[in-house]
Amino acid sequence: MPKLNDHTSLGGVNRGFPTTEWTRIIDTTQRGAILAELCQKYWKPLYSYLRCKGFPNDEAKDFVQGFFTDKVLGQEFVDKADRARGKFRTFLLVALRNYTINILKSDKLRQNHDPGAGESVEDTGPETEFNRVWAEELLQEVLKQLEQECYRRGKRIHWLVFREWLLEPKTDSDKARMNDICAKYDIASPSKAYNMISNIKSRFRVHLRDHLRLTVETDAEVDSEIISFMNIFANSAPRL
Repeated sequence: MPKLNDHTSLGGVNRGFPTTEWTRIIDTTQRGAILAELCQKYWKPLYSYLRCKGFPNDEAKDFVQGFFTDKVLGQEFVDKADRARGKFRTFLLVALRNYTINILKSDKLRQNHDPGAGESVEDTGPETEFNRVWAEELLQEVLKQLEQECYRRGKRIHWLVFREWLLEPKTDSDKARMNDICAKYDIASPSKAYNMISNIKSRFRVHLRDHLRLTVETDAEVDSEIISFMNIFANSAPRL
């Protein structure tokens, strides 16, 4: 993982912000597109949240699907889409929580259901699980885009070295491992390989920042999101 003070240089600051998920959700011309995109991006984290809350598999799926089709496109959801509320994903999670509570209260057949059943009190609660799955999905999307960019720009070897050094399990010493990588990909020296890795790490950070820009409104919020992202992987993530 990068040092925490690296976040100030991830892609630069004061760049013009693109349209965010906050602004798109209130744009009536984009309702269909935003539903599909949000469903793809947040379905698994929201589903994982409900499963951690104790909802059975099929019930969790039904709630998430109903939430997106009934609420995300609904006027009430749009009216409450206030960017001053903070992170978009937090707003989405609170909306799902309220949605499930209201349904459970109104459905007499579910009176005995305990929406808090199965919640861990020791290591990971439902919201922590939601954020963990969100971060894992984001990491995979950023890596996918990064790989495509490397191949498109003729940096296939850069990507393979980056992947093997940072993303694959470590089985020996750094020195021996780097020597093996250089021999495998016919790289002149470890210093050259490290430079290649550094180049791709920089591009990773730019892609990550661009993704996070879609969910918040200011550079300070992006920086905060990057720190949150890194902290989620603090004990297990590759050294990105």
